[in-house]
Amino acid sequence: MKQMLALLLAVLLIPAMGWAGGTLPTMPQTVADLVRIELVTGLAAQAEVDTLHGKPLPAEESLVARYARSGSADRPAEVWVSRVLSEAEARRQTGQMVHMMYENPKSPFKNPARLDHKGVAVYRFHGMGQVHLIWYSADLVYWVSAPPTDQPAMLDAFCFPPNP
Repeated sequence: MKQMLALLLAVLLIPAMGWAGGTLPTMPQTVADLVRIELVTGLAAQAEVDTLHGKPLPAEESLVARYARSGSADRPAEVWVSRVLSEAEARRQTGQMVHMMYENPKSPFKNPARLDHKGVAVYRFHGMGQVHLIWYSADLVYWVSAPPTDQPAMLDAFCFPPNP
């Protein structure tokens, strides 16, 4: 009887655990003194990504996480992650975003710079009171918007080279 119950639980829980985690990274509850206040996944996250870009973006899945300091009225830090078909597609999408931000004279994103974080090329822009950090790792495309003082903590929390 115990074996039957264990088998039933495994059949029910293993798919649910895989679905909940997907292939997107897990978003921590806290980053330094920022607390995660919202996590959007699934179709709702893809709709937010598409709205941000003003058009449908080819992605397998996406998520959006928002972080804020307790009691702060400041705009939350945001982490946008999309998993795309391949590393080549992630590189293409990242390059296209950076190019469009850099080349558009009407863009609110200014002072472009490229930096290296743990061996990952990160493209940084300033705009709308925040720093915007864009990079890819394997088949994941990242966009992080945060107060400039939170840049080191956000990079340490989310920017890693892909596993070999």
